[in-house]
Amino acid sequence: MIFVGTLLLWFACFFSYLSSNKQRLIDYSLPKHIVWIGFVVSVALAISTFTSYYGLIVAMLIALLLIMAMWMILVVISSHANRRSMLVFSLGVGLFSSIILLGGINHVA
Repeated sequence: MIFVGTLLLWFACFFSYLSSNKQRLIDYSLPKHIVWIGFVVSVALAISTFTSYYGLIVAMLIALLLIMAMWMILVVISSHANRRSMLVFSLGVGLFSSIILLGGINHVA
């Protein structure tokens, strides 16, 4: 479930980045009000999946940590990959999935 929550957070961060006027991955920015509603819903779902292993406060802190890391990675990667949104998306999925699967944030039973 932590894997699903991490992917939800990556989708939320990626699409919120695409709603910015300053992004250079796609030709037009996505509608902000729709994207930010989706962001809030995705973060809430991710926190609820994290609470199946951790307490509520810890789940919220993990989500905050991942969101901050994902936005930083998005800015760094996208500055070097103009007009390659699929590359940036797949790099983020691969990076954060491998961190979670290799035990970066893993639950030991």
